[in-house]
Amino acid sequence: MKKIILLLSISVFVFACSSDDDNAASEFDGSLESIEEFFTPELVDALGDLGFDINTGNTPPDVEGSYLASPFILSASNIPSDNMGQAFAPYAATFSNQNSSELTLDFMGQGGSQIDEGTGSFVSGDGAEFTVLLKLVSQSDGSVEVDTAFAISGTMAEDGIVDMQIAVLMLDNKGNPDGNYIYNNQGRVLFDSDGFSPRQ
Repeated sequence: MKKIILLLSISVFVFACSSDDDNAASEFDGSLESIEEFFTPELVDALGDLGFDINTGNTPPDVEGSYLASPFILSASNIPSDNMGQAFAPYAATFSNQNSSELTLDFMGQGGSQIDEGTGSFVSGDGAEFTVLLKLVSQSDGSVEVDTAFAISGTMAEDGIVDMQIAVLMLDNKGNPDGNYIYNNQGRVLFDSDGFSPRQ
């Protein structure tokens, strides 16, 4: 049975998930340890193995605005059926309501027919470099709802984001009772292949 890949796939429904642990916002400090606590250490290791840049720190830049990643290309994956270099629909990422003291913001993204949304997402970084972290709840074909990890990294410039990367990995497939999801810690990393995602 075909495994669901959970990024820019029209067969998966993705909807908002806030960081609903009230203690999470007060404990998140932008360190690697707090990122591992928000996701899992194993998932953070998987991100590193895929070449995703995690920018730690508690002084991220102001990232508010909308940015377009295009051409949007698959750069890394631990899913056997994926083809490196595959092109995806342009991806528009919008950040709003950034709170510098709590390191939170809201996120909405759209690529093709898929919409990703997260309120109370976290942001870490230092100087011009940043990483946005959120969890999404996804569901496919009436199967169980699963948790996915979504992350965006890049370097802020005056008119956009340099070297934007977007990663999505399975955080918890809830035991995959119907056999149609990928394994935990599997996923992919995509990037804006021209190196610049302009502000819209």
